[in-house]
Amino acid sequence: MSTGLSASRRPGPLVTIGLLAAVTLSVALGACSGGSGGSSAEKSTTTTEVTTTTFGLPAGAEATGLRDLTAGQCFELPVDDPGADDRAVWALPCSDPHTHEVVAVLDYGGATVRGGGYPGRTVVQDWAEQNCYGGFEAAVGETWTESDFDIETWWPSEESWARRDRKVICTVYPSSGGRTTGPVRP
Repeated sequence: MSTGLSASRRPGPLVTIGLLAAVTLSVALGACSGGSGGSSAEKSTTTTEVTTTTFGLPAGAEATGLRDLTAGQCFELPVDDPGADDRAVWALPCSDPHTHEVVAVLDYGGATVRGGGYPGRTVVQDWAEQNCYGGFEAAVGETWTESDFDIETWWPSEESWARRDRKVICTVYPSSGGRTTGPVRP
């Protein structure tokens, strides 16, 4: 990625939400199209309701960098600009509805190449995922296979590695793709 971070996650519900919004808009626009052109006495009134989503910083949230979060902090990924730098997140109190919680921040401790160079995306990703999955039960209180949460990891890209970034961010999110309230482990 050119953003300086790499991430791993199962495809989320935003694609489904986007398709649903497009279908809703198409139906609404079709309902607003002109009629048969009959006499004014024959014209009827049609009411169409269009629901829109307001994007932007949620109430109570603070825009911050993903790499500035610590274990136990909750956040959401911005949805108003999918092409935006994925290092920007909305930090929220865990008592507010949120999509993600940081369960661990690790320093990469896997293999490197001579001189400390970037060992490659696959090597760094494998180490990050193995260590985040390995700490899942301790963080959440149940095994990954029994939990209603899934794991998303962020690890250094080659670009961020050159800036001495070695942070691996382990997060959990509801596998349903929705929001949760409260910490994953009270």
